[in-house]
Amino acid sequence: MSRLAPPLGTPAGVDALLRASCAAALGVPTERLPPAQPRRARPGSGADYASSLPLRLAGPFRRSAADLAVRAAAILRENPAVAGSGVEGAAFLTLTLTPTSRLGPVVAAAADPWSYLAGGGPQPAIERSAQPPLRDLAQAGDLAAARDLARADARLRIAAAVGHGVEAPSSGAGEGTGWRDRYIDAPDPQGASAKLLAVIGEAAARFSFCRSPSDRVRPDEATGPGLPALPSAWAPGTWARAVGANPAFAVRYAHAHARATRDLWAPASGRPPGGWDFGDPVAAAALAEPAAADLVSTLFDGPAALAAAARRSEPHILVRYLEELSAAYHEWWESCDAITGDTLHRDADACAQTAAARLDVCEATAGVLRVGLFLIGVPAPTRP
Repeated sequence: MSRLAPPLGTPAGVDALLRASCAAALGVPTERLPPAQPRRARPGSGADYASSLPLRLAGPFRRSAADLAVRAAAILRENPAVAGSGVEGAAFLTLTLTPTSRLGPVVAAAADPWSYLAGGGPQPAIERSAQPPLRDLAQAGDLAAARDLARADARLRIAAAVGHGVEAPSSGAGEGTGWRDRYIDAPDPQGASAKLLAVIGEAAARFSFCRSPSDRVRPDEATGPGLPALPSAWAPGTWARAVGANPAFAVRYAHAHARATRDLWAPASGRPPGGWDFGDPVAAAALAEPAAADLVSTLFDGPAALAAAARRSEPHILVRYLEELSAAYHEWWESCDAITGDTLHRDADACAQTAAARLDVCEATAGVLRVGLFLIGVPAPTRP
């Protein structure tokens, strides 16, 4: 069955839905309203998303924020894509989507992760050389200079992605089948930065340099257990190890796992990514299970994380988001028998839609991780 029209559950779709309801409650054109800036609702609220838009509109339109929120919630409840809406606290507008509508981030990110994460429309693919080039960290000399270069490279790419000053990279740009790093075990490296790269590699170096929120690192500053903010060849910490406690490895491994899973099981299922009915209730139920729902919600947060990283010029916001997404992916994968030969065999008779939908989750996660890693200058292996 073919995929239906793009769902409302993407950040842009939810934003438009909230703005339209408030505009209708005010009796004004939607264009007059600012972005709704939806965020995940607090745990235990029973809602999916919340927005402070009524509070921000009360003053300019001389209306009661609480009354506006109540009216907007009533309008939202009339939408077939909405399972519920209400008012929380002073006048926060809450929204709960139907199970199928909530899957918008999966569908959109699987189809075009670059445009989804950057929050813009489709962009024509061009060669990778059109992206801001990466400087050679090995030539930086001292570690502080190498760190400055890595952070500057990430800032340029992040700003270009959000501002659409640069076109999307060609399909597969930033990917590599293996884990080999050109700097690892380099013979006779000269300078502190080159020596560091010979120990932990360029990928881990760029990741570690972008992980800290501060441009000026204090002596012995760490960003986690065994994770120095400014690692050196003599004290690399966990950055030198291929373990889950190394965020650079964990995020890249999540991409490799998701990508390899898609490549392995898509042919076996007989359904390529996207080859499932977005409205299928059984598939929607499978992706509404707690770990799957958390992964979908984390995918929802991606565009806001990238926008914040660009607005504040702080690469660590994107880096920490990638860590959160990879953790949610692993939690989902381990929480259920996500996709195995037995699952596909059962699904062939009972619910092939579920297997295909899960493949799209892998596709979406891998796509967002690949784009995010690309923006900080880190390649994404395609095999675990």
